[in-house]
Amino acid sequence: MKRSAVALLALGLSLPAWAFVFESGPDELIFPPQSVPLVFDHALHVREADEAKQLAGADVGCEHCHQNVADSKAASDVDVPGHEVCEECHDDWLAPELGNTTCARCHAADTSSIAPSVVIPAPRIVFSHATHVQTASVACEDCHRRVPTRAMASRDDYPTMDRCISCHEDRGVPTACGTCHLTRSDGRLLTSFPEDQLRPRRFFGFAIHDRAFATDHEDAARRDRTFCSSCHTESDCLSCHDGLGRDVRYHPGDWVALHGIRAKHDDPSCQSCHRLQGFCLNCHIRSGVATVTSVATLEVTRRTGRVGASGRPIGPHPMEEDGWLEPRSRNFHGFAVQRNARSCVSCHQEQWCIQCHGSGARGGSRGGNPHGPNPERLRGSVASKQNARMCLKCHSPVDDAWR
Repeated sequence: MKRSAVALLALGLSLPAWAFVFESGPDELIFPPQSVPLVFDHALHVREADEAKQLAGADVGCEHCHQNVADSKAASDVDVPGHEVCEECHDDWLAPELGNTTCARCHAADTSSIAPSVVIPAPRIVFSHATHVQTASVACEDCHRRVPTRAMASRDDYPTMDRCISCHEDRGVPTACGTCHLTRSDGRLLTSFPEDQLRPRRFFGFAIHDRAFATDHEDAARRDRTFCSSCHTESDCLSCHDGLGRDVRYHPGDWVALHGIRAKHDDPSCQSCHRLQGFCLNCHIRSGVATVTSVATLEVTRRTGRVGASGRPIGPHPMEEDGWLEPRSRNFHGFAVQRNARSCVSCHQEQWCIQCHGSGARGGSRGGNPHGPNPERLRGSVASKQNARMCLKCHSPVDDAWR
C-alpha cells in the first residue's frame, strides 16, 4: 500500500559543508520528553508478511492510522490513534462485552481501571505537516527513517536539524532560523524556556556555547554577525564590552597580580572589555600604582607619590634619575610609548604628554617634537584633514605650525 507523507522538521540556518555534524538526537528543548505508556509494534504493522522468513506483517500504511496528520498545520497537533481507529482492525479486542480484560494488550499494565494518559508536549517549533505532505510531497520515511523498524516510536525518532537543513537546501527551501524556530516580536529566536536556554548544538561547530565560549566567541562573531543576531542584540555584547567589565569568568585566579605581564605585551584584547582611561586608570589610582598629582603648566610632576628605602621615587617604570626623560638613555620613555602606548595610558592621561609635547599655544615647553624627523611633512596632511581633533589636542587652531 502506498504510504502518504508525514514529516516533522526543526530548522536552523545554512552552513558550509564542513560544519555538518550528525546530532545524536533531537534537542529536548525543541521536542520535550514524552510519556507514551502503550504497547505497540510499528515494524509489525508497517511491513509486509514474509512466509519464507516466517515474519508476520500487516502492510498498513502510515495514513491508515494517522488519519489527520496530512492536514495538520500546527506542530502542537497530536495524531495518536484512538480506539475508533484501532477497532477498524482490532474490533475483537474492543468488544464491549470484554470489559477491561484486553486493555493490557495495548496499555501498560496498571492496577487502576483507568489507563495511564499519553503525554506529548507541544514541540517548540513552527511546523506544518500539510505543507510537507501535500505541497512538497515528502514521504514519511524521509523524516522518520527509523520508525518502520521500531516497536514503539518516540521523540528520538524525530529528525535532527542537520537532516532538516540538508533536505531544505536540496529543495531550495529557506533555512533561516526563524523559518521553524519560535521567535520573539522583534524576530529574534525565543531561547529562554523553563528547563534551560536554547543554545547552538554540535551541528554549529564554530559556535558551541560551552564554558570556553565566553572567551573564544570572537571567531564566531567575526565569521557571521547575522548568525549572532538571530538570538542576541548589541546590548548583550555591551553587558561585557562596555569597558567596565569585571566578570571573573574571563581571567584565571590572582589575575590582579598577573595581568601586568599580559598588558605589557600590548595585547589589544584587554580593550574589548576594559577602558584604559576608565577601568585601568581608576584601579591603578586606588591601588597606588598611579597617583593624581599636579599637571600645572609651570610645574609638572613626573614622579609617583611613593619612595623606596633610599628615598628615591619608585614606580612601575624607570624614573627620571634612571634616564626616563633622556632621549639618549635606553630607559627613555619615548621608546616605551612606541612599544606599548596602551600600557602608558593605563596610568597617564593626555594632559601629561601635552604639558611637555604640546605646542607653545597649548603650554608645551620642555619636550621634544613627538612627530619625529621632518615634522613639516604633516602640515596639511590627509590625517589632519580627516581627524583634526587629534591634532588639536596639542595644537591651537591659530598655531602656524599646524595650519
